[in-house]
Amino acid sequence: YRPTKVTASASTGTATDLGCVAETEDTITLLVDWVKKDGSGRRATGVYTASWTAPQKAGVHSNQYFHFMGSKGEVRINQAKRGYDVTTDDAGLMWYNPFYMKYAPDEEGNFAGQGGYGYVSFEKFVDGCSAVNEGRKKIEDLDRSGLPTLANTMATGAILEAGRRSLDEKRIVEIVEEGGKWSLK
Repeated sequence: YRPTKVTASASTGTATDLGCVAETEDTITLLVDWVKKDGSGRRATGVYTASWTAPQKAGVHSNQYFHFMGSKGEVRINQAKRGYDVTTDDAGLMWYNPFYMKYAPDEEGNFAGQGGYGYVSFEKFVDGCSAVNEGRKKIEDLDRSGLPTLANTMATGAILEAGRRSLDEKRIVEIVEEGGKWSLK
């Protein structure tokens, strides 16, 4: 699938009450239309909401939630819980919690967070940079690895920029991708 258009909406007021500039949104919601790349005509709709306002003692500074509903299953991701709820017809409800990092030391008092995805993501980045700088790999090799390289995050960047423009210009913004080149209309 690739994104085709974005419509954004936002709420305001709370952030300015806390001293932020008047243009600061409290919550932003993006409605994103998707089309399947295989030419089958299949379409999908994504609703993405990010909110930076919560009660001052809520325990999280942001609440970012993702829910995918498909014909054969669904996925729920809650950034505040740092975990994943996945439901499929075959397996039912399952919970996955890939801890960001272990902050407690191991039994000998040494750092033990290297297995968490927060640490591993930095490690992969540094390893990838070293491999390119030493000539062992090309950037295209990293693109094929599934790492969040520039090429692999273009759709995300296009959606975020289209959302910003949709808010600022109060209109639907189209996303066009042709031959690997992305543009907004």
